[in-house]
This record gives sequence, structure tokens and C-alpha cells, in this order.
Amino acid sequence: MGELISRAGMTKSYYQSRAGFSLPYNTNDIESLAAVLGVAPEELASPESAPRVEMRVPAGAVSERVRRLISSQAATETELLGHLDEADPSVAAGARGLLDATTNTVVVDEEVLRQITQWADVPVEYLTDHTDEALTDRTEAELELREAMRAAGAESIQFRALGQMSPDALRAIAHSLRGRPPTP
Repeated sequence: MGELISRAGMTKSYYQSRAGFSLPYNTNDIESLAAVLGVAPEELASPESAPRVEMRVPAGAVSERVRRLISSQAATETELLGHLDEADPSVAAGARGLLDATTNTVVVDEEVLRQITQWADVPVEYLTDHTDEALTDRTEAELELREAMRAAGAESIQFRALGQMSPDALRAIAHSLRGRPPTP
């Protein structure tokens, strides 16, 4: 991913803001990415017509992160798989294979990881880029805050509204929320 982003003339933060749907891609972005990937811009603009990308991921680490996302949503594996099955049964089957994997690595369709992260409202790189410690730390802090807010009685929060608060600041808020008695 880093090489793709660099060759397309983008910074990592610029790409992540677009890949996470917090900002839209523009036509220059799509043309640059398509040129680097060697595909037509239309394939990027219409993902349903593009071939799916499979990637080999560490099964234990990724399935652990998926379970962390499920927990952060106060959901179950069955609920996640049901949601995915409604959208695309092949994506649900891929997620089931990932969660049930007994090998060190597993080949998974990138769309599976994208739809899981979209369901959990976290950046796709949380599941696809295990080397980005800053993104992992930020995402984990957001998940902690989400859980603390739910325990305190909040229904939902738009994490993009928090801006660029540090993971430590997010954890401090979560800690202070946990110190209060839950609302009835």
C-alpha cells in the first residue's frame, strides 16, 4: 500500500482520509491510482466491475481484530455474518473462513475486510495494514472510547467529529467515563 500511495503522488494521511470515506476522491486521485495499478479509471470508480483482490493475512491477528470490532459494536459473530450475508453471501463466507481459520495465514478477499471495517466504522487499514502502529493505536483508542460511551449510556458517536485527538486523549476520556456510574 505504501508504494502504491507514493507512486500515485499521495501522502498516507491524504489516501487514508479518502479510503476511510471521510473525504471524497477527486478525478485526479482516481486517474493517478488507476495509472499506478495499470487499470482503467472506470474500474476504480465502479468497484463492482473491477476484479476482486485477494490478500494473504495473518489469520490469528486479523481474526482477533475482527472479534475486537464485533465486541466494540456490542454485537456477535452471528450478527456480523448475517449483516455481511445480506450484502453479499460470498463476503460472509470469506469472513466465516477467516474467523474459523486454523492456519497461520489465510487468503481473503480484500472486499471481506473492507465490508467488516465499514460495518464497524473503522479504517480498512486496521485489518489490512498490520505495520501501521499509529493507525492501530488510534483505532484501538477509538474502540475503547466507544465501549466506555456505550457503558455510560451514549447511543452513538461520530468519531470523525473528534478530529485529530491523540489516542492518549481518547483513552483518558474513556477512563473518565468508566469512573462514572452508568446512566439508568
